[in-house]
Amino acid sequence: MTTNANNQSIEPDFSAITTSDIGYESVAESRYISTQSLQSNTTLPAGINVQANSSIKLPADLASFTIKIKSKKKTVTEARENTAKYVNKVVAAIKNLNISDDDIQTTSFNIYPETRWIEKKDDFGVYSESTIIGYSVENSISVLIRNIDDLGVVIDEATIAGEDQIQINSINFSISDINLYEKKLRENAAIIAKNKAQTYVDSLGLKLGNLIYLNEISSPVATSNYAPRMEMAMSSDAQYTSSTFMPGDIELSISIQANFEISR
Repeated sequence: MTTNANNQSIEPDFSAITTSDIGYESVAESRYISTQSLQSNTTLPAGINVQANSSIKLPADLASFTIKIKSKKKTVTEARENTAKYVNKVVAAIKNLNISDDDIQTTSFNIYPETRWIEKKDDFGVYSESTIIGYSVENSISVLIRNIDDLGVVIDEATIAGEDQIQINSINFSISDINLYEKKLRENAAIIAKNKAQTYVDSLGLKLGNLIYLNEISSPVATSNYAPRMEMAMSSDAQYTSSTFMPGDIELSISIQANFEISR
């Protein structure tokens, strides 16, 4: 587990900077200039304002995806019944792989007419008219995979059960318990913010005062560092091709803004 926290001090070369025209009064005067928050128009108290970010990369251990079953038939009843038949087959196949009922959830259900522009003719001539030629019924369900190694076989079995009526969308990877890492991320962000502020006041020959303002700009959020990849691998009997997924790492990060007093 690595973080981007870097507590090593950096000593840049300031030999090229002219300091003769910079007196202490100008430095002290700048302490009282109000600064603007980077996230809003709210005026912050006078002092030194810094931003800090802490992050960690972890292997994904959760996967989720959406299955859409769609049928198009001449009547609503036919379309609904056909969609229901395939949804039941897909759900049964997933449950046979020990996926809990709590991890399978309906996300949307839609019925809408299918139309075509049909050329017609009357006493006034030829014209086109939108005509209903059938109905489509869509049922979408989300599936959560708690053992990421099972993702490929779940996708495969769902696809086999759904046949040509199935569409799989939005495969996402994440971390099962972000809370385990939140405390350490916040601690690191606080240390980085204080070290930044300390560097500034040390370079100006001043002292760092109390913390008077802190804003958590962004809470820990899981973000994929790589686009998920899917590969196909032939099984030993050379008749079945299984799906293999490469989720990559997930990055958790937090950003804060801090304001410190400056003292002589």
